[in-house]
Amino acid sequence: MCKVLIVDDEHYIRERLQNIIPWHEYGMNVAGLAEDGADGLAKIAALRPDIVISDIRMPDMNGLDMIRRALERSPETRFVVLSAYGEFEFAKQAIQLGVSDYLLKPTQPSELLDVLTKLVDRINQEKRKQRADTLADSYGQAITAQYIHELALGQHPGYGWEEEYANVGLGWLLQGSLRLLLVTMNRSGSGLPDNPESVRTMQFAVQNVMYETLSGQEAMCPVRIAAGRWLIAAGGSLSEPAAFDFARELHENIRRYTKQRVMLLVSEPIGGVLEMSGAFWEMEKAAETIATSESEPVLAMSRLREAEGWISWSQPAHELIRWVLEGDAEKINRWIGELTPSFLAWDLEAARQWCYEWLTSLRELTKHRGNDDGGGEAEGGGLRMQIASQPRQKELLRFFGREVHRCLKTCRFEGPHPLIRAAMDIIKRDYGHDIQLAAIAEDLGLSPVYLSEFFKKETGVTFRHYLLQVRMNEAARLLKDPRLKVYEVADVVGYRKVEHFVKLFKKEFGMTPSEYRGALV
Repeated sequence: MCKVLIVDDEHYIRERLQNIIPWHEYGMNVAGLAEDGADGLAKIAALRPDIVISDIRMPDMNGLDMIRRALERSPETRFVVLSAYGEFEFAKQAIQLGVSDYLLKPTQPSELLDVLTKLVDRINQEKRKQRADTLADSYGQAITAQYIHELALGQHPGYGWEEEYANVGLGWLLQGSLRLLLVTMNRSGSGLPDNPESVRTMQFAVQNVMYETLSGQEAMCPVRIAAGRWLIAAGGSLSEPAAFDFARELHENIRRYTKQRVMLLVSEPIGGVLEMSGAFWEMEKAAETIATSESEPVLAMSRLREAEGWISWSQPAHELIRWVLEGDAEKINRWIGELTPSFLAWDLEAARQWCYEWLTSLRELTKHRGNDDGGGEAEGGGLRMQIASQPRQKELLRFFGREVHRCLKTCRFEGPHPLIRAAMDIIKRDYGHDIQLAAIAEDLGLSPVYLSEFFKKETGVTFRHYLLQVRMNEAARLLKDPRLKVYEVADVVGYRKVEHFVKLFKKEFGMTPSEYRGALV
């Protein structure tokens, strides 16, 4: 519904204009009446009308002066001049100001209505285009974030990925070295509220400040990877000093506008997109280790590597989840053997924290198996107490090995794990929406890295490919209904850009949706 403001110094004309046109029947409503230019200017600022119908000659401030000043504040407002004066100079000035139409009094209602309906159509078209552009931008951001996320999780982009990345604005990923910035909301002494809704609100505020700071940066892409954690991929051969300057600026903006403390890790240079996963995993483990201690808010992985000995042996730790799920006791035993010398020399408190995090992750993945041998009673605080009761690194490592093998014994069943079945059910239910692996991982209480690797192990395909299969199969089913347009099918299965849907459909089935539909006849 378009809002209309009528400005005229004659009461009779204002009332007549308000009553002679059936405004609602044509998608308009009279939002207000103004008796002169000054009153009109104030009401334009207050009501933000789509259309203003105004006289020219009025006391104090004439119509042209009002329009000139109003356009400085509300350039999207459309003006129709309705005047008893037809002098050329008035019309010329009105045209220079961009007035939509200039009508002479007395005006027939049909003439005014014709001008207004054309103007309403134009306004509605522009609003639809604005909404479509906003949706396209949002969809484009989701696509680029999904690509960055998959690279971080180690999912190979597949055939023809260079062209595909360039098409969605990620061509800078293919040029020169990259860096990663990991942003983590501080969980230690940060005053995070216990209320989940308050936590979500705080995360939303941090994300807004982050995206605002990143606006205008052509070679940077942020992606939310877990609750309170974001990854920023940066291109353009960003030097470490420049990366540090940006990280400090981002930290300061978040602290200033949200009062929230965050920690930022800056990676070393990465040679190419296929090396992002290793760098990301190392940063995640580093973030988990230092999150429980007071530290500088902005840290470089290069300096952390020199100061922390754990990195030399913690890199293969993420493999432990896979080996347990695969039941590979031989690899587990070999890894623990290789770990032993470093573990025995490491700080006891840090080793205890690592044991707790590893065992918590393992138990989360195995607790639904139903084959627990009774050794899993030490959950939450109980597990912490058992770990804390180990007096030395040697006893702690022995306890850790026993717990890993206990988890290994529970991994004996047929078919996908219940957590993976839950993820598959979410995909089948919500395939028409913007589905992010990080959001599903958060719902299931898993790390996105674990879920990505676990999903592929249990199903034989990546998360992204499984989602594509579900969407394409549903699209093929919908195309059997001749009443549905191709763009409607694309929208139903989660693609806001029909050309992107057509490209993916053809890659999957070897023909376009229209050709597929024609083959069914």
